[in-house]
Amino acid sequence: HIDHIHVPTEMTASLLRAHGYKAKLHVISNGYSPVYSPKKPADPDASAPVPFRVVASGRLASEKDQITLIKAVSMSRHAGDIQLVIAGTGPLKQYLKFRAGRLLARKADIGFHKHADMPDLLRSGDLFVHCSIADIESVSVIEAMACGLVPVIAASELSAAGQFALLDESLFPVDDVDALARRIDWWIDHPAQLAKWGGTYAKHTKTNYSVESSVRKFVAMEREAIADNRR
Repeated sequence: HIDHIHVPTEMTASLLRAHGYKAKLHVISNGYSPVYSPKKPADPDASAPVPFRVVASGRLASEKDQITLIKAVSMSRHAGDIQLVIAGTGPLKQYLKFRAGRLLARKADIGFHKHADMPDLLRSGDLFVHCSIADIESVSVIEAMACGLVPVIAASELSAAGQFALLDESLFPVDDVDALARRIDWWIDHPAQLAKWGGTYAKHTKTNYSVESSVRKFVAMEREAIADNRR
């Protein structure tokens, strides 16, 4: 008996339609905090920094598939120059730290970071990787993009994060270590593109996923629902 339903992503809208929902579905992001602001733009003429910081964020659990990221970094042509940071807590913390210690040339930072520290942590990165198999909205990806990081996202039928990619180089097949390693290498090998797309992602995110943008869309949905009820 509900005429209008708010969902955070196109994926969740598709799931509701597949389960027989006939109401009008309004896809509106839950938004991100304005403390996630863009970092200083990188010099497009400079070579890739060493170390090159690859950042990930999320619960340390099997569905987030951080082990694929660890393996991909170890297989990169630039493995010796990459510093991996995975911010989060969860049941796989010790396992991921052990595997990273065995596989990676540089010591990885895997574990809890205070919420207040996350904007600066993201801005300190050079590339954001999201390997998750299952996600409803993937707010961590939105926050990273808002900070000016280019994302590399797993394309999974159970994850909404793939919708954030603005070019093919920001996607890889879920659970594909080789493909992810190639994507990481491509961005390291193309610093001018990394600088350009970092700014593009920051602007796109502010326009489409800021709290202000979401509030405007939500109010419009409410007004439409009120108007329909009066008719």
